[in-house]
Amino acid sequence: MANTTFSGPVISDNGFVGTLTGNVTGNVTATTVSATGNVTADSGTAPTAGGMLSFAMSSTANLGIYVGSGAPSISAAQGSLYLRTDGTTTNDRIYVRGSSTWIAITTAS
Repeated sequence: MANTTFSGPVISDNGFVGTLTGNVTGNVTATTVSATGNVTADSGTAPTAGGMLSFAMSSTANLGIYVGSGAPSISAAQGSLYLRTDGTTTNDRIYVRGSSTWIAITTAS
């Protein structure tokens, strides 16, 4: 198949094979995504109080990296990370989800 350039939205029920170059906007579903440069997720959405999912990983439900203001109150899978945008001390900037609660990680400074 020859290279094709589209100037508007494109949807494929069976997926695409090949390489995407330039900026890709919208949802991307793929088995593997490789990127050179920056990968941006939810850049147009302000972090919410208590947390929001910013980056999902694996097929484990709710496993990912969450961001938000205030202490985390969002439900997440064990092993998830929470980055607090308004953390001000060494014990309220980053959290990891334990088996049933969020656990603050103490940072050096």
